[in-house]
Amino acid sequence: MRKEKEMINLFEYIVMNDDGIRLSVLEGSRTNKNITKDYFQDYDISFFVTDIDSYKKDDCWLEVFGDLTFMQKPEDMELFPSELGNWFSYIMYFNDGVKI
Repeated sequence: MRKEKEMINLFEYIVMNDDGIRLSVLEGSRTNKNITKDYFQDYDISFFVTDIDSYKKDDCWLEVFGDLTFMQKPEDMELFPSELGNWFSYIMYFNDGVKI
């Protein structure tokens, strides 16, 4: 499994090299100093982009994160249109055990 510093460096690399991403934010348990770090923690990261549709229509931009084992797009699984507004989420598990 990749180390936390390696993942943070990867997130920074992605933001610095993709002109469509304006901001990224790491959220969740990894940002809470009161929570003991463990093997099962995932990376809750949000990317704020200029054109969400371009990211939604082609998943190739996700390849930079690594070799995927599983990916789920909750908003694409809805029987009815999403009520979340202008956002889209991914749940991704990678071959090395990293979860985003």
